[in-house]
This record gives sequence, structure tokens and C-alpha cells, in this order.
Amino acid sequence: MVFHNQANDISQAIEDFNRSIISLGLDPDAFVFHAGPLIRREKGYEFLSRHHRGRIYNRMMTFARRIDFKWHCLCVDKKFVNSTLQIIAKLQAQLDEFVNANKSLLSDVAQVKVYYDCGQAPITKVLQKSFNGLGGKVEFVPDVQPRRYKLFQLADLICTLNLVAAKIISGERLTDSEYKFFGGPAAFRRAEAKFLASHALVP
Repeated sequence: MVFHNQANDISQAIEDFNRSIISLGLDPDAFVFHAGPLIRREKGYEFLSRHHRGRIYNRMMTFARRIDFKWHCLCVDKKFVNSTLQIIAKLQAQLDEFVNANKSLLSDVAQVKVYYDCGQAPITKVLQKSFNGLGGKVEFVPDVQPRRYKLFQLADLICTLNLVAAKIISGERLTDSEYKFFGGPAAFRRAEAKFLASHALVP
């Protein structure tokens, strides 16, 4: 989850990001930053060199460093669950705990807007159940399309970086793609992990 106070205008940062994307030969109205496929050179990035993909990544990181936001990730290790229902239950419990721990923070704002593209119906229900507990001040924004929201794309980046960080902390080996892209665990800790820590929202 990425949290941003809309009183803090980020329109200039978005405009600068779009211009930087144009300079790389991409259409900012159609382009959607997707960190996993970018790192693994999958669909949408399969014909781009490591250098070009790295430049796209750096543009997103520059955007992220310019704006004021906080993040919080929910994490379930599939090794310790037996079904999708268990995953959803654990996510619900984690999100309920997070919302309850941060009620004072969320209550300080006039309105809470939740942006989710309804890509997975169970996740939509988890979000609705937890955030509806805040009362009538919560609005679920309809028709959320990732290409229209840079912060939605930023959330994708945060999730991917947290997955890599979790692997490093647990001692799990990075994939070849992750190792090549970030330069190994030490390089990741110096840059990406430091960036994550600077924007983490601690309950």
C-alpha cells in the first residue's frame, strides 16, 4: 500500500516523469511501469536491453524520491499456508491490524480514497472490509486504470522491492535476473533497501 496526502501536489513530478519517459522513446499515456517484467525482461520489455530497462527503472526511482509518500506491505509466505483461502484470511488479519493501529492517523484526514483496479476480487473484498471500518469517510475510486495513476505504478515497484528485500533477509537466493539487475544483495542494501526504509510507514 502506498499512502499519499493529496494536499501535497505531485503534478510537477508527474510531468517531469512523463517527459523523461518520452526521452526514452515511450508514450507516457500508454506506458505502465511494471517492475517484475522489467527486471525479468518479460512481456512489454522483452526487446529492451539491460541498459534501456535500467534507464526506465531509474526514471521511476527518481520520481519516487521526489515525492512525499509512505508505504506498508502485507506479506504472506506461501510455504506456510495450504490454500488461497488461508492466504486471504492472513491478508485480512494483517490489514485489519494495520488499520486499527493507524486509526488516529487515518482519522486526521478529511477523506480516505482507496485506489485499486479490482484485479483480484478477493483482494477487493479484503480492502472493503478493512477500510469500511473507518466509516463514511472512505471512498473507493471506481474504474482505476494503472496507466492513469503513477502512484499505482509506484505501489507495484514497492511490492517488487519488498519481495527482493525479503529474499535477502531470509537468505534465499536471488534469481539470476534479480542479481544481474540490482548487482547483488550488497548493492541492493546500499540503494534500494535504504530507499525503502526512508519511506516506510511504521504503525
